[in-house]
Amino acid sequence: MAYEHIQMDPETARSYSRQIYGHEIWLDKIMRDGNIVNVYGLYGHTMVPDKPMPTDYANVLLYDDNGRTEDPDREIIKNPHGWLFSFEDKGADVYTMYVDSNSTWVTNDEGWHRGSKRDYSQVKYSGAFNMVAKRIISRDGVNPGSVLHSTLEIMPERATLQTGKDFTLRVLYEGKPLPNAKVITYAQDDEDFVTYKTDSEGVLKYPVRKKAMHVFIAKFTDENKCVSEEFDETSFTTALTMEAE
Repeated sequence: MAYEHIQMDPETARSYSRQIYGHEIWLDKIMRDGNIVNVYGLYGHTMVPDKPMPTDYANVLLYDDNGRTEDPDREIIKNPHGWLFSFEDKGADVYTMYVDSNSTWVTNDEGWHRGSKRDYSQVKYSGAFNMVAKRIISRDGVNPGSVLHSTLEIMPERATLQTGKDFTLRVLYEGKPLPNAKVITYAQDDEDFVTYKTDSEGVLKYPVRKKAMHVFIAKFTDENKCVSEEFDETSFTTALTMEAE
């Protein structure tokens, strides 16, 4: 069935098309209620929450010390306007949560369309988009675990940033260090975003200047990941959220 024949609700179309223009998913504040861990999942531009991407189009996954475990519960909430993911803490040293979203889009004279380029005429651009949010929940605040789930990954040296010290991150693509990778950084309540690039070994040294929530957004486009008549390249975005102490 061609994509143009599929009826898509306006909210889904809006959310996906906004993704093209720079929206990201990120995992925000962590809260505990007894042995239940709650994590906000937000979606927006320049770290300002927009309406949530419909949950049917994004998958939430959870890993513990032994690997993939039961997926968290999720619900759409109003304040903040986004998702609330919840799971039971069963005593693992480290939990790693991901949100995955994948879609294929094309553009022509009539605008953006979700679907393959074979379904449209006079396509100007076609791409597959993979967006990932990542959050590490560490019992001691030091051990970051070793989970590498995504094609484009950000792996920190420890689970919590330390104010006044440089922090080391590694960016990997398909499990290998990604040199000269673009990483956009944001510290909560800052007015500006700061962009860094990894070195030849995929390593980034980040100066932690204040106690706050920090977000690291890695971006990479692989022109070799294409499918004839469907899309010409694949764009990856991974956002890792961390706290500074």
